[in-house]
Amino acid sequence: MYSFTNQFSGPTLRQRVGMINSRRSGPWAWWRYALWVVLMGCIVLACQHEVREHVYIPGEPRKSKTLAATNPTRARVVELEDKKTWYRHLALFQNKIGTAVVQSKPIILQLKADHFALPEDYKYESAIYIDGKEASVEALEKLSPEFVSELFVMHQWENMPDADKQTKPYQILVQTSSRPVVFNERRKQFFTLLQAAALSKHPLGETFSFNMNQLLEATFFHDKNALVERTKNEHLRMYDEYTGTTEVFINNLPSTPADVKTVHVREVARLYTKERPYDEWFRADYPSPRFELHIETTPKRAKRDSSQYVFSPFYTGDF
Repeated sequence: MYSFTNQFSGPTLRQRVGMINSRRSGPWAWWRYALWVVLMGCIVLACQHEVREHVYIPGEPRKSKTLAATNPTRARVVELEDKKTWYRHLALFQNKIGTAVVQSKPIILQLKADHFALPEDYKYESAIYIDGKEASVEALEKLSPEFVSELFVMHQWENMPDADKQTKPYQILVQTSSRPVVFNERRKQFFTLLQAAALSKHPLGETFSFNMNQLLEATFFHDKNALVERTKNEHLRMYDEYTGTTEVFINNLPSTPADVKTVHVREVARLYTKERPYDEWFRADYPSPRFELHIETTPKRAKRDSSQYVFSPFYTGDF
């Protein structure tokens, strides 16, 4: 009974009486509520607009703002995008705000010794156009970034119903300039990416994961994405080319390449490798190590009889 009556005593009762005796809300109060509802509605619509702008659905062409066809290269970009099966895979161009950059994996264009280079893997798959005219790989490799005003790498979604199967999946479109182009920060960033692509297959960064059986397979086929090889006594050893550029962790503790040699391959529960993005390691000031190696171990597992393990390229499980 006490708890029931106590709810109507003290400050709570006074507050309720005050609310009853207070003046009724005038028209201005209702306008405030209406204004608040309108404001919240605008915020919701703005958020939905942002979602529509940035959410990408795999298998569908990427939506991009219409490009003004002010030169032959841009005209070809617009022509390809109108087909709805092409998108800007890699690009450097000017918009109303300034210099715009588009980048996607894989980076198929490289920069070596201040000249463009096209890897062998993409020479057959790429058509080249310079100032709107079809050109050869040799002509592309003679170009210097200093005299390139805009560049587009267009990619066709080959699995789409309307895709042209007779057309090469990549088109490299270059617009040149008769005068040297001033390098701003975005242009420097873009061409630094192409320089890093000449050194790495994954300049934008990549990660790999291996369980014990996958690691047995990787070391058997000398897959360097694992960063380690297997010695004759079944221990791990880092490839020499990675020892000076890799940050090592064993069971989350900072370690060294020498510590990796103490790990038996069958003790490995998980092995993770990471190549950092180019802007972390391909720089003059305070570069980070290019790679990370993380090893998680289960020490007692190495003492099991080896007949418990099955190595097969077709098996991805763990024992």
